[in-house]
Amino acid sequence: MSSHEVVVTAHARAPHAPPWLFGVTSVPFGIVGAFCGTTMPFLTRKAGIDMEAIGWFGLATMIPPMLQFMYAPIIDIGPKRKHWLIIVSVLGATCLAGALMMPLPTHVAAFMVLSVLGQLVSGLVGSCNGGIISASMPDKLRGKTAGWSNTGNLAGGAFGTAASLWMNGRFDPRWIGLAIFLLMVVPSLAALAIPEPPREAQPLGAIFGGMIRDVWAVVRERHGWTGILICASPVGSAALLNYFSALAPDYHAPDSVVVVVNGWASGLVTATGALIGGWACDRMNRRAAYLIGGGLSALVAVVMRLAPQNATTYTLGVLVYLFVAGLCYAAFSAFTYEVVGNSVGRAAATQYTLFTAAGNLAIGYVGKIDTHYHRAFGVSGVLMADAVQNVAGIVIMLIVFSVVFRKRGHIPALA
Repeated sequence: MSSHEVVVTAHARAPHAPPWLFGVTSVPFGIVGAFCGTTMPFLTRKAGIDMEAIGWFGLATMIPPMLQFMYAPIIDIGPKRKHWLIIVSVLGATCLAGALMMPLPTHVAAFMVLSVLGQLVSGLVGSCNGGIISASMPDKLRGKTAGWSNTGNLAGGAFGTAASLWMNGRFDPRWIGLAIFLLMVVPSLAALAIPEPPREAQPLGAIFGGMIRDVWAVVRERHGWTGILICASPVGSAALLNYFSALAPDYHAPDSVVVVVNGWASGLVTATGALIGGWACDRMNRRAAYLIGGGLSALVAVVMRLAPQNATTYTLGVLVYLFVAGLCYAAFSAFTYEVVGNSVGRAAATQYTLFTAAGNLAIGYVGKIDTHYHRAFGVSGVLMADAVQNVAGIVIMLIVFSVVFRKRGHIPALA
């Protein structure tokens, strides 16, 4: 029996949590991501800060996820990953609660520092979930688990966003901070119910040495480095999700519409997209599904560009984009679980973070490029920049996989 078959057999027989449980433990990760991607742009735009500066703010909040692979190894040492999940959720929730108490625009620097710190710490929730899923879930359930984890991520973020935006101006900032704190910490406690595989106790040096070997094993293999290439490309980044709340004034959409579209309704829409995407990823090539999702997001951006610039276009366009984003996120998670799971070792969380770091790099630069064109071309420039980057990414990936590496006999299958 090959080593790959041994890993697959071990996954199939080991105890594992039901896929839906990772929907609950992903809620804290979704809330901090949505805070940086929706609440922060909304509050800063209302405070009179322009889109160019907000684009830089958004890029700053993406730096921790881009560099997360450098400090994610902490999740693979010491306490179990499920215990780490609770710890980082509490610390991240504290940072976001503090950020919400900073008055804007006078304390925008403190607001952004606390927002970035919240992202820095609680972003590790994704590493905890990714490491546990990759190490314990059988391959036949990875697509479904990806759907549920993204459902919790996106729905939790939507609910947290809706709560913070609705409460803004109605309640004292301390109450808003407490609400966000509880919305992050309470779901994280569900991690205690996860039957996580035990880890062998080893000296610190041996653990880090094993992590380096495990990570290198993923990076040097064809399915590993090609997966990282896809993650780092503009394809399926759904970067506009981080700026739709700030673009509402361009569509003359009132705050009530922003709260519903980017909050309450987005949870249902993105969850539906993620569940459908997860189901599809268990029945087709997961990389191909990711490229298809990128093409659909480009199509939505083009249609929004051609449609009248009013609140109706904003509402329908954002909701469709959110649905497609759910498809993209499920496909991203599914093929990442597949790659890491097939090469699983002590550093599962660190391996998983390599791919999420590449994906967050794409979200960061795509979003910055999108917002750069707002000053000269308005919302039309933002939409077309997003569409062009997705299409260009698809073309480049197909060329790389079909032409360049054909000479070396390493063409990643997309069918």
